Amino acid sequence: MAFKRKSKVSAEIPSASMADIAFLLLVFFMTTTIFNVEKGIKLVLPAEGPSLKVKQTHIITVEVAEDGSIYLRAVDGVKSIPSKNILRDELERRLAKDSELALIFDVSEKADYEMMIDVFDEIKKANFQRIALKIR
Repeated sequence: MAFKRKSKVSAEIPSASMADIAFLLLVFFMTTTIFNVEKGIKLVLPAEGPSLKVKQTHIITVEVAEDGSIYLRAVDGVKSIPSKNILRDELERRLAKDSELALIFDVSEKADYEMMIDVFDEIKKANFQRIALKIR
């Protein structure tokens, strides 16, 4: 009795439907993935209208230098601020004295972005409503 040998099964993967499978996987992952959307800084911009003139005595400037140092400029002179917490205390003190105080936030374009955001947060925590941004 002679045994018949089975024909060898090819070790080849059919590639005819490979593109279809790849496309279906791509569509599946694109529809099920949740993308993280950057929210940025919330700013409430004033409505369009005439510009306001502010007396020099009602303006203070918070400057962030490119090395990250913080300076407070006012009519009474320039003051170096060693930390962000001290900045907030100083701003709250000055705002309590003068409710019409406006602030110019002056940031060097070479300053660290994180430092700029931290200082801006401290300004907002001090309850300043009249803020002008200046980037040089």
